[in-house]
Amino acid sequence: MHFQPIDENSLRHLFSSSYAEDILKMSYLGPVVNESGEIETSPDCLILDKREKQWRTRRCEFKYIARNKDDFAQNGNFDIAIIWSISPPLTKQSLREDLLDQNGCQDIIILSERKAFHNLEKYPVADPKRLNGIEELRRVILKSRKIKYATVFAAFIAAKIYPEKFEIGKVVNMLSNRFSEVRKMRPQGRANVVSALLQTKPPLIRIMHGRIYCWNDSINAHLAVKEMEEIIRTRFDKDIPSFDIIDSLKEND
Repeated sequence: MHFQPIDENSLRHLFSSSYAEDILKMSYLGPVVNESGEIETSPDCLILDKREKQWRTRRCEFKYIARNKDDFAQNGNFDIAIIWSISPPLTKQSLREDLLDQNGCQDIIILSERKAFHNLEKYPVADPKRLNGIEELRRVILKSRKIKYATVFAAFIAAKIYPEKFEIGKVVNMLSNRFSEVRKMRPQGRANVVSALLQTKPPLIRIMHGRIYCWNDSINAHLAVKEMEEIIRTRFDKDIPSFDIIDSLKEND
């Protein structure tokens, strides 16, 4: 589970996560070490920049909120700045020019400008109970061999429409039309793509009656949607279900 950072330390932790690494194509290496083998206090660290075919080691400086170039005056020379946000009237362009001249910085990344970070849950979460099941949800999706993208697609819909219910036949037909791997299955076996969500520990959906199902309310649906959106976009490199698909599958009985 990842949250919006609230200070520079939490910004560094977010950057070092596999979530950020998948999005930014960068990874934390360690502190900056000089030729004498001593750790330098500034800039903050070395990172591995994997955005291009030829990977590069770069000196990096973190700032939670940047107000002007003076915030970086004591940080020496670095190649890239990782910032959560900038404070108006400062602009990214003006800061880029100032840091290039002052610190030799060639690149600025402002995480809050990116939807994948801006949409993270705010920290702290008021009620710790809201986190119930989220780590288990992540483990189930990432570790189970039975859970494929089509099944996560269905799980996302179930959580998104909660507390409304869905009819399993409608969901299976949608998955069959959308995913060739489901369409190639025997008709009587296609429902397993959705019913696999009943067999996880904990189960992600539950049976209401007949063929009517619902998201398992022991797992916070709002946080589950955010967690699955992260997994769908970063692990599967796919899109989440569209509003039209989600709305068409609600069962209001």
